[in-house]
Amino acid sequence: MPSFKIQNALLLQARPLGEKSYMLSLFTREKGRFLGVVKAKKIPDIASFVDARWQARLEEQVGTYYLDDFRSFAANFLDDKERLNILLSVCELLNKLLPERQASELLYDRTLSLLNQLDGNSFIEQYLRWELFLLHSIGFGLDFSSFESEETDAVPTYVSPKTGKVVSREVGLPYHDKLLKLPRFLWFTKEQALSMNDILNGFALTGYFLTMHAGLGHLPYAREALMHAIFIKKE
Repeated sequence: MPSFKIQNALLLQARPLGEKSYMLSLFTREKGRFLGVVKAKKIPDIASFVDARWQARLEEQVGTYYLDDFRSFAANFLDDKERLNILLSVCELLNKLLPERQASELLYDRTLSLLNQLDGNSFIEQYLRWELFLLHSIGFGLDFSSFESEETDAVPTYVSPKTGKVVSREVGLPYHDKLLKLPRFLWFTKEQALSMNDILNGFALTGYFLTMHAGLGHLPYAREALMHAIFIKKE
């Protein structure tokens, strides 16, 4: 009977199956997104970190989770709607876009890094960087091949909505109405002061590829609420 332990898994979704049963979707470092049924009166909140044991009669079955411990992470941000919405958006995007049982160690580490930086001042910037990394992880990364030559001084400025190819201002300017804007902070690693337009262009860029290329039917409500709050600040 196959069985293994899971530690520090991020709870992405808990779907009721009855009065006392839930289908849990956990994001684990070694197993990727992994499903299992748990029988319990009380379950962890979304975005909790869970330690559990998974067991099934056959490896290919959904199986059962036996919870050992869980630690709420969302509780740290109940009074901070922007950070809480980021946390909820992360969970929904991972749950909807990741295939089951496919190891995603780099994405897991990057997600953990984002959550550990939510207390900082650059949490929105770090979230948008994470969305870009998520897209790359599922096969929709931006194409910077035009800038790989050491001889070029061109600055990445626009992105083709069809191909994800990044072009310079000089190349893209004649078609700027048809291209997406690439904020400098999404490719330039040093910390810098961000304008509100930088942030909104970042949301527009990653949001476009999440919906049009990654097959996401609609963006998470929490993400939309976060953008709405940013628009209010701009006004």
